Amino acid sequence: MKITKAVAIVLAFMQVQFLVATAAISPDPGLTCNSCCQGPAGIPGIPGSNGNHGQGLVGPRGDAGSPGEVGQPGAKGDMGSDGLVGEPGAKGDIGLKGDQGVGQPGKQGPQGLPGMNGLKGERGEPGPAGQTGEAGECSTRRSAFIAVRNTGFSHPSEWDPLPFDELLFSEEGTDFNLNNGTFTCNVPGVYVFMFSVLKTHTGSLLYVQLRKNGNKIVVGHVNAAGYHQVSNSAVIPLHHGDQVHLAVYGEVDGASDHYTSFTGFLLYEI
Repeated sequence: MKITKAVAIVLAFMQVQFLVATAAISPDPGLTCNSCCQGPAGIPGIPGSNGNHGQGLVGPRGDAGSPGEVGQPGAKGDMGSDGLVGEPGAKGDIGLKGDQGVGQPGKQGPQGLPGMNGLKGERGEPGPAGQTGEAGECSTRRSAFIAVRNTGFSHPSEWDPLPFDELLFSEEGTDFNLNNGTFTCNVPGVYVFMFSVLKTHTGSLLYVQLRKNGNKIVVGHVNAAGYHQVSNSAVIPLHHGDQVHLAVYGEVDGASDHYTSFTGFLLYEI
């Protein structure tokens, strides 16, 4: 647009100079101007003001030019400030189970219930025979007795030894005193003693104690009217000289059927 204005100014200036020069050379418009009658050129006039723009139509838009070459990447910009924290997103679907990991051994669980017994295994081969042991000493000493009462006996207020009337059996060497019903040990060992005593039908109660050296070992008793059998037994270790007897409190019945008896025998020596 600036170039167009400049061209218009130059053309207008040249036109004015031409008109001035023409008027100076030919003062009389009716005369023919010749080169011989031309005078000196006049002073140029003041340029006129720019005229109005023409009302010409805008030309069609030209075709787009070819794309330029790709420029060089620019320098990396500064890191921007942190943005606002966004709202929590929706819960996602449960993922697939991962592969088995290798972790530390867990704590030992509680002991389970005992399993069923297994099948009996086959019999193994016999082991080697052991060495023959030394010959032991064989004891031939024996001690045994059974004493009975054939008559009644009453001690309603004292714990007295129960006497016996007869020895039905007595091993040779056995020391049993019928008068006080006392057995005296002369073969140290473990003995078995048993007693069975019948209460009279008129008595109200009967207590029987098996005593070793005066100390109570076992007791039998009944507290009821009528005939009743009182019995008990014990296994007692005895040393040489120890004594065993029955002590009673109450009324004891006696008859030829031997309802009342006292038995003892050596189980093994010690």
